Amino acid sequence: MNTKAKLFTGIGAAAAVGIFAVSLRLAGHGHSEEELVYRESKVAYGSLTVGITEEASVEIGTLEQRFELDISALVDSDTTSASGSQTAAGAMPGGFGGMGNGGTGNGGSGMMSFGSFNVDGPASQSQSLEVAEVKAAVGQEVKEGDMLYILTTESVDEIRETLSEDVSDAKADYEALQIEQEESRTQAQQGYDTYVTNGKYAQLVYENELKTYQDAVEEAAKDVDDKQNTYNENMLELTALQEEYEEAQKFLREAQGAVSENYEGRHENAYYYTVYLNTRDTAQKLADQFEKEIESMNEELEQLALDIQAAVRTMNQCQLDYEKAKLDLGQTQEIDAYYAGKASEWYSIQTASLDNELFSAKKRYDTAEEKLAAFDRSVQDNSILSEYSGVVTEVLLSEGDTLSGGSSLVVLNDQETVTMDVSLGEDDYNAVDRDGTVNIVFTAYPDEIFSGRITEVSDAAYDSSLGAVYYTVTVTVQGDVSGLYEGMTGDVTFVTKEMKQVCYVSNRAVFREGTKSYVKVRDDSGNIAKQEVTTGFSDGVHVEVVAGLSEGDIVLIESKVGET
Repeated sequence: MNTKAKLFTGIGAAAAVGIFAVSLRLAGHGHSEEELVYRESKVAYGSLTVGITEEASVEIGTLEQRFELDISALVDSDTTSASGSQTAAGAMPGGFGGMGNGGTGNGGSGMMSFGSFNVDGPASQSQSLEVAEVKAAVGQEVKEGDMLYILTTESVDEIRETLSEDVSDAKADYEALQIEQEESRTQAQQGYDTYVTNGKYAQLVYENELKTYQDAVEEAAKDVDDKQNTYNENMLELTALQEEYEEAQKFLREAQGAVSENYEGRHENAYYYTVYLNTRDTAQKLADQFEKEIESMNEELEQLALDIQAAVRTMNQCQLDYEKAKLDLGQTQEIDAYYAGKASEWYSIQTASLDNELFSAKKRYDTAEEKLAAFDRSVQDNSILSEYSGVVTEVLLSEGDTLSGGSSLVVLNDQETVTMDVSLGEDDYNAVDRDGTVNIVFTAYPDEIFSGRITEVSDAAYDSSLGAVYYTVTVTVQGDVSGLYEGMTGDVTFVTKEMKQVCYVSNRAVFREGTKSYVKVRDDSGNIAKQEVTTGFSDGVHVEVVAGLSEGDIVLIESKVGET
């Protein structure tokens, strides 16, 4: 590793140099003759750089084009799949109808069964692409899009037909599912609307239906009260009848006694006897009548007692029915309110399930289309085309070979990746800016400066023969590299200091007298004169002119030629 300190003129510098010679002969007997020669040099404008320079050779990268399409995975299609009839998770429950249906009807859509989506996918096939003709050759320069291989029409058509069928089947399944789901989505909406409506009117329905049972209880209680009042009234009437009956019995006894006491003298006082006899008969009839009425009243009271018992039983049953209905209707009200609160969630679950199923079908359809598109991108007009530009270094398939996923097709020089490896000692490496400027001058193009950038640095290595640590620095050439070839040599300069956009002249044109710097120029008369200048940064070959000259000015570089 011999590092040579080389001073380098930067990009943009351009100096036109003309040669103008004037001879001055110093004659003297027995002395040698010396001739002063002046060469014109123009003041240039550009950048001055200084850095570490190493010679290196060009390495051209390689590109391997592979057939990345896995044919077996492509034609063993998973774009369709069979799925039986299924029920959406979290579907709205059935059998818990709204109270508008008496608490027993189906208040919603119930458990919803999404339609079956049965698809018979294609059977697994062992299809492959076969090479019919090889169009590429080693050493051939190809461009992106050039033909590398021609494939047999049969093998291409067979695979494309399979993929096209997959697209058609997946599309048909997707469209059929869209139609099939319209009913399911309608049912889901109806179920949602039903539950929300039931929840909205749950309290009103509860109160109305419970009132029916409450009215029955009140009516039964009123019937008991009516019958009890009738019974009580009849009891009072019976008491009155019994009292009247006793009066009638008393009157009858008195009448009978009167008749009996006057029996012997009935002929003597016939009127009196007749009166008492009629009175007795009347009293007897009255007593008999009261007796019948009492008997009838007793019978009626007995029936009323039975009716009251029946009415009480009816009232008790109505009360039980009321209490049971209150529990049942209350439970139905709570259920309807709960379902109304969950209706939105259940609806979302159902529609999400439908959306997921439709999404899966659409994804299968999209996948089938993507596979066909990928195949058509890889195989165009029954041919495999080059994806890169470069010179073919290897052709990896022959006529009759088959292509599978990952098959290597050709290897090309990668003209986009041109690198140069430079070895730098530890001190030089530490002085290099990893992100700094790298200038390259190739031997084949001495007047052109290429730029580069450091893309990789190896780990530190030790050279035992030199007893020094070094690094291998990889520089990637930037810009147009079409004129570079493998093995071409050039100087790589890692710039450590740079002065941009300055005027400069050759160091040889500047001379010093005391503390001042001068250059030689021609005055208006063509005579040689001194011109004071102020200098700055120097790259060792050129020096910056801070003052005294402008771009394009001509200075003279003096040299001596001696003759004896």
